[in-house]
Amino acid sequence: MDSISATSGQVEVRRAKRNALFQMGSNPYPVTVPRTHSLRQIRDQNSTLEVDEHSGEYVGATGRVIFLRNSGKLCFAALREGSEAELQIMLSALELGAESLSQWKGLVDVGDHVFVEGEVIMSRRGELSVLARSWRVTAKALRPIPTKARGLSDENRVRQRYLDLIVRPESRQVARTRAWVIRTLRDMFHERDFMELETPMLQHLHGGAAA
Repeated sequence: MDSISATSGQVEVRRAKRNALFQMGSNPYPVTVPRTHSLRQIRDQNSTLEVDEHSGEYVGATGRVIFLRNSGKLCFAALREGSEAELQIMLSALELGAESLSQWKGLVDVGDHVFVEGEVIMSRRGELSVLARSWRVTAKALRPIPTKARGLSDENRVRQRYLDLIVRPESRQVARTRAWVIRTLRDMFHERDFMELETPMLQHLHGGAAA
């Protein structure tokens, strides 16, 4: 019961943050955002930057927040997108302004999808990053997600498949491999003039091997 109560409490907090975004006039579920690059593209195109170097290139990127460190006038976050690419985001009071940075600290949680616009840089510690000059929530997560795979029991992995896919890279790879195999088979049959036909798969009587 304690874990259920704790989860319910976190849901209420996240709902309050979502409502605060609405009250600010910022839709936490926008139809579209001005994304210019995927996280993978940003990494591939800026791999030669030196430590503490600014590229001069400004990008718009999106991703799920998988890590947050909010402290002082400089905050850090890590974003992940579907291709498994991850990228560090840096948010400073100097670039964003104190009010915007305070809103980030108060309204963004791990699990949220966000959009950031800013310059691609290499941090002083050698981490490729986007130094944000604006941000917005693009999908506010109302339920907390496990931060590590060991937080999921086998039963929850089956019952809450979406959590399994969020937390475990192995599960995401299996899903990608399955999709690739099915697409390859369909393409092969299509090239050979086969036609895909939907037939009944569930019957009232057990058919077994004779079905």
